[in-house]
Amino acid sequence: MTTTSRELPPVGETLVETRNLSKLFRVGTSRIAALNHVNLTVPRGSFTAIVGTSGSGKSTLLNMLAGLERPTAGEINVAGQAVHAFSESQLVAYRRKQVGFIFQSFNLIPSLTALDNVALPLSFQGMTKPRRQARAKAVLAQLGLEGHLNHRPAQLSGGQQQRVGIARALAVQPTLVFADEPTGNLDSKTSERTLQLFRTLIQRFQQTWIMVTHDQHIASFADTVVSISDGRIAGITHNIHDKVAQP
Repeated sequence: MTTTSRELPPVGETLVETRNLSKLFRVGTSRIAALNHVNLTVPRGSFTAIVGTSGSGKSTLLNMLAGLERPTAGEINVAGQAVHAFSESQLVAYRRKQVGFIFQSFNLIPSLTALDNVALPLSFQGMTKPRRQARAKAVLAQLGLEGHLNHRPAQLSGGQQQRVGIARALAVQPTLVFADEPTGNLDSKTSERTLQLFRTLIQRFQQTWIMVTHDQHIASFADTVVSISDGRIAGITHNIHDKVAQP
């Protein structure tokens, strides 16, 4: 499930780089800095957690890396592409073809089956129905959900719904996966199983995941923890993990 349509750097080399990245919002006559000259590098094949309290700028950083918001100043480079300079149509293509999203609330469509929820983003890429259903089935099977293809979200547990959300993100074969408080609606045991699953998937598919969380324990599952405070990087720590066994 690796991305082959773009030239990517080798695993371990820089995939994402920001330079003096800043975001200002106007509030009345004042300008508030949500991000202030953030310099960050993310290697390909890594798991990075961005940690901070509400209002620290962590979600703004995630949104700009994902092409959902434009920076006021600075640069965002992904696999040699100047994302900060993309046109609107280029940003749409970037989000559809290179980026996968995992959300706290799962964001599944209640009326669709697990299979159709996972296949949905592939329709935006113009993929035929047989091809997108085949890929969706394969990804769901890799996450242990082959017996739940025709179940709707209400028929699934919270952990199973989250796995469908993960499958949907992986189905587009993204260069980058962005996870926004991805375990916020799960109990502690399911959260830890989900985070271990993240690590397994990153190693298996050599993907690059960037997660936003306010929880230091959740962040400890990542390889690198970037702490954000008042729009600036307050610190970067690296965690040592045992290699995850491949299922």
